[in-house]
Amino acid sequence: MKWTLLCCIVLLFTSSCNKFLDVNPAGELPAEKLLKDAAGFENAMYGVYATMPKGSLYGASLSNDMVEVLAQSFESFGNNYVFNLQTYNYKFSSVEAELLNTWKDMYNNISNVNNVLKNLNNFSPQTLKYYDLYKGEALGLRAFMHFDLLRLYTEHKAGAEGIPYSKSFSLTPPDFSTAAQNYTQIITDLKEAENLLKQDQAYFTFPKVNPAEGFVKDREIHFNLYAVQATLARVYFTQGDLPNALIYAEKVIQSGKFQLLDKAEVASGVMKGILYPKETIFGLYSNNYFTTAKSRFYLETSFYSYNPRKNTKAIYEKNQVGHDYRWDAFFKLPLVPSGNIRFVKLVDPYQLEDREFQRPAQYIKGINMIRLPEMYYIAAEALLNSNPQKAREYFDKVLESRGLIGLANQVPAQSLTLNLITEDRYKEFIGEGQNFFNMKRLHLDITDVYQKVIPASKEVYVLPVPLEETDYRK
Repeated sequence: MKWTLLCCIVLLFTSSCNKFLDVNPAGELPAEKLLKDAAGFENAMYGVYATMPKGSLYGASLSNDMVEVLAQSFESFGNNYVFNLQTYNYKFSSVEAELLNTWKDMYNNISNVNNVLKNLNNFSPQTLKYYDLYKGEALGLRAFMHFDLLRLYTEHKAGAEGIPYSKSFSLTPPDFSTAAQNYTQIITDLKEAENLLKQDQAYFTFPKVNPAEGFVKDREIHFNLYAVQATLARVYFTQGDLPNALIYAEKVIQSGKFQLLDKAEVASGVMKGILYPKETIFGLYSNNYFTTAKSRFYLETSFYSYNPRKNTKAIYEKNQVGHDYRWDAFFKLPLVPSGNIRFVKLVDPYQLEDREFQRPAQYIKGINMIRLPEMYYIAAEALLNSNPQKAREYFDKVLESRGLIGLANQVPAQSLTLNLITEDRYKEFIGEGQNFFNMKRLHLDITDVYQKVIPASKEVYVLPVPLEETDYRK
């Protein structure tokens, strides 16, 4: 595509994973000078990770902003951008501009990953100690980013047209593929990455113990083995391949590297604004995410701040037995009756209260990309028809960790349904950019913030490929 021609990489320098947590842009450097040793490859990979939290990508549009507005999670009275997203008017100027930014910035970062892979061809596991990790992370990220583009810009049906799958650092743009071909390409990259990242079984520990060397520290902010397996579960699940989705979800659940928070931890809000201790499979470190979250969700600024939809509390009270501590942790009630509920799930209290010096070392501030509860939801839905008892066991574990009574322990005991899974998924992942994709996967009608039902359709769920891309090809 056009954007793969923009080959200059903005490289973000660091000499260790600890320095990566304070990374800042340092300029541009030709790849042949940078990618000549381990330090060069690590700097290049850190640059890829540090680009992903851009506002057009996972720093806003693909986490708490555009895709969450499309899921009708938030409203902003008088904000034309939000109004047109809520009404799925993808031709509105600012919406169209954001869709272009997301498309081109994602492909630019894919190009950066392809540059790493191209230069790795000059080396081997014998000449670079972490060769397999560099290549595995790069392949995994390439698949991950393509998959999100696929979920945004293509129709969820057999025979759908797909997107260009960029596999080379080249002046020749790849052709558009079918969605089926895209799935094959994504899974192929992820399977190769899974094989290359086997070392993570030793580097990724629970409880967490960091190795001494920088690149293998804090593996949750790298696209690690378990991120690959969780993404395979997500990809197979979206594709409709439930048996393989279950296999990979259970690989992550049974790995012993993660654990659901308990209800006391949820109630205390231990997860606010950080990569969830115990639950984060993959996340992005970001030093700037707090500023975005505070201004959008904590403060109240006319035409700018986002408010939770009016019936949010009712959503958290529906079909529940027990007290859902997510309500206490994710939201802040107004100080005055006329005020608005604030969404504080993404707001780091240590920065908000100017006491970062008190933050425990293992609490990494940033953006959650894949968390453990998703694997339980996937396993539950995958087993819903073939083994409903086991499906309910998986689902109940999430409910109980959030303070609710599991379906099996309610009086009378309740059966698990797809609707219950879908409702709880929404409550769990609000603000994290996953709910719109789940609605699209199930082709659900959407109830907007004004309680109007919007029928599921291609016009709602398929974002248009930017005109600049199609015009360029013509």
